Amino acid sequence: MSKNQIDYASKSDFTGGAFANFGYNFLVGFVSLITLELGRPFMYCVKKKWECKHTFIDGKQLMFDGNGMQLFGNYIKWSLLTIITLGIYYILKGKLLMIEWGTKHTHYLDAPESEVNLSHFDGKWYQILGVSLLTGFVTLITLFIGSFWAHCYTERWYAKHTMVDGDRFMFDGKAIQYFGVKIKWLLLTLITIGIYGFWMAVKTLQWSTKHTHVGVPAAPAAAAPAAEAAPAADEAPKAE
Repeated sequence: MSKNQIDYASKSDFTGGAFANFGYNFLVGFVSLITLELGRPFMYCVKKKWECKHTFIDGKQLMFDGNGMQLFGNYIKWSLLTIITLGIYYILKGKLLMIEWGTKHTHYLDAPESEVNLSHFDGKWYQILGVSLLTGFVTLITLFIGSFWAHCYTERWYAKHTMVDGDRFMFDGKAIQYFGVKIKWLLLTLITIGIYGFWMAVKTLQWSTKHTHVGVPAAPAAAAPAAEAAPAADEAPKAE
């Protein structure tokens, strides 16, 4: 194994199904619509719990402990500020706050109590905006050919700014790899007269999860000098 190669303890995977994914997406949209968006915080948490339940990072299952009541007040405040500022608040703060809240409540299943407060997202709003503008621009000027690079770039950026229970994530997927599988999925969609397209959202999620891992852990702190830990071995005995 080369020095740059990482031996992952176990594979990363997403085990959710296409029909369940469609059902949850439909439910989120339908409930949000009939409740004039008031139900979205609750449905967001319902879907997030399902996604985490079916997500494994290097063999460790995720879980989500947030609930709609915790999110509701903040969501209403963020939504009102977004409306008042004609969307500017969402760009500068709202989207980031939503990501931070979701990450804060994401943990490993059966994680030690001492680690459950170590989940956080440390990206900045201007970085999120920059990533969105850059990937959108590249996708547009390449007539969507650059969308494969854009997807991997976005996944890599979000992964390196996400920490779950003390583990910082990393993404090792490559654009050429994503291009290959996406072309295969598109061909299958054409062959099946669009039917296979029903599975593409989950296939994309599975591919992205497969290439998401725990990053190389930080080096442990240097041990205290021996002189501080114990008296010097050659210290002269005191005179009696």
